[in-house]
Amino acid sequence: MKRYLIFILPCLLFKTLFASEFSKVGTTGFVFLQIPVTARYAALGETGITLPDLQSEGIFVNPALIALTERKILVNLSYADWYVETSHQAIGISYNLGTLGTIGVNGLYFNFGDIQKTRNPFPTETGSYIDLGSYSAAGMAFGLSFARLLTDQFSLGTTVKYVREEIDQYHADNIIVDIGFLFYTGFQSLRVGAFLQNFGLDAKYVEQKFKMPQQMKLGISAEIWGSLQDDNHLTVLAEVAHPNDINEHIQFGMESVFFSSLILRAGYKFGYDAENLTLGLGLRFDFQGNLVRFDAAYMNHEYLESTLRYTLVLEF
Repeated sequence: MKRYLIFILPCLLFKTLFASEFSKVGTTGFVFLQIPVTARYAALGETGITLPDLQSEGIFVNPALIALTERKILVNLSYADWYVETSHQAIGISYNLGTLGTIGVNGLYFNFGDIQKTRNPFPTETGSYIDLGSYSAAGMAFGLSFARLLTDQFSLGTTVKYVREEIDQYHADNIIVDIGFLFYTGFQSLRVGAFLQNFGLDAKYVEQKFKMPQQMKLGISAEIWGSLQDDNHLTVLAEVAHPNDINEHIQFGMESVFFSSLILRAGYKFGYDAENLTLGLGLRFDFQGNLVRFDAAYMNHEYLESTLRYTLVLEF
């Protein structure tokens, strides 16, 4: 009975926190926070909140996962050229404190690029403007995470983030929180998890208030061939996401590992206007006693150019 209460109580907490958000609230700010950060997560159709071996990448996906890291120090670096000449970079580092838990830090930077700046000296006339050069815009986030195994089946984690957007001489910032948990059901390798992302008060840009891009995710995963400890195994994942500004999403992912070195990934996303198929490739090897993994992900877009994302993971 106790283990079912451990699972049910966090679900009730997430439900309560989001009770006022189940009606659509229109647009939100800081939308760069909704972009998938790591290549593994992107390739799996943006699933992964129940992957126990996500290691330091869990900082961005579900902070409860970093409690399961066995290595002392883990580092991940990600980069992607995003749509319309923008770019996205991130770094995450986790440190295992043993029985005390695991801490992590992360940084994220989204470059909107340079934008032409103009002014119309004659508002009543169209097509008349003065070129004032260009200005830049960017979004950034810095976070501190902590996670711990509360039982051998249940882990809980949280991340506190400072987020900021800059457009020319203006800016907006805020403090937000991520909360997640992972629970082993005890039925073979089946796992369930939940992740509340970007929870916080409204932010203000100049004189306009706007909501944060909050979302709640619920997910399950299991190995249908082998186990995570085997050199060859196959994992399937399914998740449902409820953002506070658009319709719900359903996402599926699949990861196949061969000889503990070659990793093939695929995913499919339902509920998106122009995104669906995702694919990925990973290579893992040992370098002087340290594990190194390189991941690449492809994300299809119906109207804009498709994107590629790359992640390097180092385990010490």
